[in-house]
Amino acid sequence: MKLGTIGSGKIVQEMLRAIEPIEEVTCVAAYSRKQETADELAGEYQIPKTYTSLEDFFADEEMDTVYIASPNKLHTEQALQAVENHKHVICEKPFTPNAADAKKLKEAAEQNNVFIFEAIPTLFLPNFLELSNHIERLGQIRLIQCNYSQYSSRYDQLKAGEVTNMFDPAFAGGALSDINIYNLHFVLRLFGKPTEVTYKANLFENGIDTSGIALLSYSGFQASCVGSKDTTGENFVSIQGEDGYMYIKPGANGVNNVKITIDGKTKDISVKQDRARLAYEFIYFNKIIKKNNKKSYDELINHTIAVAEVLEDARAQAGL
Repeated sequence: MKLGTIGSGKIVQEMLRAIEPIEEVTCVAAYSRKQETADELAGEYQIPKTYTSLEDFFADEEMDTVYIASPNKLHTEQALQAVENHKHVICEKPFTPNAADAKKLKEAAEQNNVFIFEAIPTLFLPNFLELSNHIERLGQIRLIQCNYSQYSSRYDQLKAGEVTNMFDPAFAGGALSDINIYNLHFVLRLFGKPTEVTYKANLFENGIDTSGIALLSYSGFQASCVGSKDTTGENFVSIQGEDGYMYIKPGANGVNNVKITIDGKTKDISVKQDRARLAYEFIYFNKIIKKNNKKSYDELINHTIAVAEVLEDARAQAGL
């Protein structure tokens, strides 16, 4: 995989550090609106080419895959440009602000014979894959609780009158799209799309959700997903069935520790996660591309679309 990046924020730098040990994934180009920013990123991570023109960036023939970590509202437009230039795409969450855009990108990728992925590391972590093998041991699932709460310094900026992209309704920001989406992915990947979605949010005066609770209703059980950028709390996932329960820390974003309790006996079923959090998804995406594995790809893109539908429904309920 010959990668080109769009964006220069913390997540891009985390990604670049994560792929450094992966021999088959190399970053060959970086795009930024400002040359100074592109040069700084390239210098720190030994990226040979920089661009300030998206047209020139997408025309780079060495690059075969584009990683998009720009503001949320730009994802659809930039991903579409990439696939139309016959590049595979790895787009940061949230994939798109609505389901129609997600479906449009899937269709465009098919037409241009490329793959397009949502970067959501949870789904590829060894502990997530391991815990999915133990769900049936819990019996009939009744309740799921997810909490991902992380106080944001940008919330302080918001209260001081400075609206960053993260808390700007025009940029499709907010707690649901930025942080609670990890919980949505976690639950939907394990249990599929819910029959009903309810979202209750704490809204700032500009209308953005700074925290909220999404209730996902399934036949026979309920899942509550808490996402907060205006408070800090204990991050966890609890899956409760009639025969036992599972407790995951530090929640849907890390999945570092997994314990299962059956008949009052608790067992740690965690497995080794010795790579950087973002590394596993890039290894998986690269394998799909190399093997042209359309079955695995279809599972992922259809899951992404299901999450986009739930996200759109929930956002609409909060007036976002």
